[in-house]
Amino acid sequence: MEKMRVLTRTNELTYELTEIVERVYKGVHLSYEEFYYLDYEVDEDSGMVNKEKKVKHYTKNQMDRNIKALKNSYHIAKGSASPTEIINYRKRFHISASTFSVILGFSKNTISNIENEGITSLSSGRLIKLCLDNRETMITYLKLCDTIDEEKKEELSKRLLEEIY
Repeated sequence: MEKMRVLTRTNELTYELTEIVERVYKGVHLSYEEFYYLDYEVDEDSGMVNKEKKVKHYTKNQMDRNIKALKNSYHIAKGSASPTEIINYRKRFHISASTFSVILGFSKNTISNIENEGITSLSSGRLIKLCLDNRETMITYLKLCDTIDEEKKEELSKRLLEEIY
């Protein structure tokens, strides 16, 4: 993946950097990837720029992504499925994101959004984790789903049952 570039206060292009950070959020120790760029240090009181020292700075986009990463890490620590777990599960059983969403009772785009943006609520993340960890629950939800035709239900059930027995 190509690194993003950021414009510094002196109008020079620099690369976006990342590092794994550890934070305590709501009493939980978390580790996640943080996005930032380096630029000259600025004294907040005087506004003077120290061209001898570069420090971390954040664009609005980076701040938004960092907050999402923090929340996602928190949800996973509290029992939610991670986007990677969902993707791997779907690939393993050949289930599209929209079909998986419908089986779980979400709108068609929910799983795709979670895979791209992260877990948006603890309750949704935990429900998904429960289904990933217990295929019998997944099969029960599949059988209860009235928007998937019987032939497709049977096909999906067979795939899910293959590795159980």
